[in-house]
Amino acid sequence: MFSYLGLTFFAYRNFTWSPELIGVEFCIVLIGRCLGTFFLIGLLKCFKYDKNHPNPINFKELFFIWYAGLIRGAIAFGLVLRIDHGFSNREVIITTCLSLVVFTTVFFGSTVGLLSKCFFSKKKTNSAQAALLEEANDSHHTRFQ
Repeated sequence: MFSYLGLTFFAYRNFTWSPELIGVEFCIVLIGRCLGTFFLIGLLKCFKYDKNHPNPINFKELFFIWYAGLIRGAIAFGLVLRIDHGFSNREVIITTCLSLVVFTTVFFGSTVGLLSKCFFSKKKTNSAQAALLEEANDSHHTRFQ
């Protein structure tokens, strides 16, 4: 599917492109995803959803959810292609969607692993090291008992 999107990007070069609309839509995606994650989790926290939860969601995790959710997918592009050919500005809608899908997939998709490593690798390393130390201590104690 992604190779199809890449090839399609060049197939639509004769279509009408609107850099302004692409920029506006990109901002709408950023803001909409932000509201969808931060606002909804904030609303849940107002109702004390995490009151008895042992590991409530923290800001890093919430930011990561927001960031990873910015990757737009091929389904959006497939739906846009189903727009009736008689619809006015169909070409602009298709090229805008295609631009957003390709950019977000390439940029956010390639950097989400780096963000994950920056945010969560220390915690995983420390817990993994602690688990290994605990396992080593347990095996050491059982050998000598």
